[in-house]
Amino acid sequence: MEKNLLGMFNELYNGNFQIKSKTQSDFPDAWLQIGGNHQTNWNFMNVPLEIPFLEIKNSTALRAGIIQTYEGSLDVRKDENWQILMVFKSGMPEVQAYLRIYPIRSNGDVTKPWEFSFSLGLKQEQFKQVLSVGSEVQYLRLETGVLGHGDLYIYKLIAYPLTPNRMKRRVKKTKKEIQPINHIQTIGEIIKPIHLAMPIPLKIPVTVQANVNADIRNLTPARDRVQIFGSSQAPLATSICGRAQVEISGHGFHESLEDVTAIQTMTSTTTRDVSALPRFSFAVYNFGTESAHVQAELSPDGLHWAEEGNQLVVDPGNLVIVSPENFLRYTRLSYGAEGSTMLRVWVQAQS
Repeated sequence: MEKNLLGMFNELYNGNFQIKSKTQSDFPDAWLQIGGNHQTNWNFMNVPLEIPFLEIKNSTALRAGIIQTYEGSLDVRKDENWQILMVFKSGMPEVQAYLRIYPIRSNGDVTKPWEFSFSLGLKQEQFKQVLSVGSEVQYLRLETGVLGHGDLYIYKLIAYPLTPNRMKRRVKKTKKEIQPINHIQTIGEIIKPIHLAMPIPLKIPVTVQANVNADIRNLTPARDRVQIFGSSQAPLATSICGRAQVEISGHGFHESLEDVTAIQTMTSTTTRDVSALPRFSFAVYNFGTESAHVQAELSPDGLHWAEEGNQLVVDPGNLVIVSPENFLRYTRLSYGAEGSTMLRVWVQAQS
């Protein structure tokens, strides 16, 4: 545990990118690339006597970022409330950054991620996010990056528990003296309800005469509009201001990337919930010099696993596709090798 420049203790391993990876060339330890495509660039700047940072240049992919390795996930078993602090900068205006957090339960089950987004400027900025973690969650796996096209510079990721003393300092004490109200800006400034006198009904007969001039003409889209109002019984959904809500159906694309090292002991990738994905496949590329064996596995609960299909061999420099034919809620890929070789595992799906 190290003390960073902001005076806080960072529980996140290598959140300041000081340690360079021994297995990946020119990349920080305990972090992996995720998303992006062949046009996306990840540049790790680790120059002596300068603050290291990670640059992501994304031009066409929906998102591109970095994700912690499974072993580098944040241990949250001792504390419930956490503060996540990020230091970002963008290379162009109106760039959107995101933070995705995967809660990992004690049985290894990964639940639906928590997602946050931030608007960046051209200057270095700090973004904070407070999390409340339940007792059933033991680890948090962080992913961050850029949404859409843009250049993102990541300088630091910090995570520390919010102790009761630290949380008390965040609460501002109210003044004891009562300040007079000179004027009312918002309804929220009225603490107690104000009782108004009821109007006195007067029965006065009134006769109204008026001339009505109606403009009868053809309606045009450029000059006129029609608002449709619906209710819970109407098949047409509308917003509160009367605008029709239209749902456009189409195919969505999901992708995740994981770099692993295959050894003689069979190991498994991250467990994924594919219940909402009607079609998905694994793709495995062998970067090493030893042949590897891969096998798809399915599970109904994330605890009990069954092998799916045949075990495939991935020779050095080759790409193998693994497409499960059967369906269960959870899936993963087991892998192993006679020696030691590095594999890159993609999971791509359509929804």
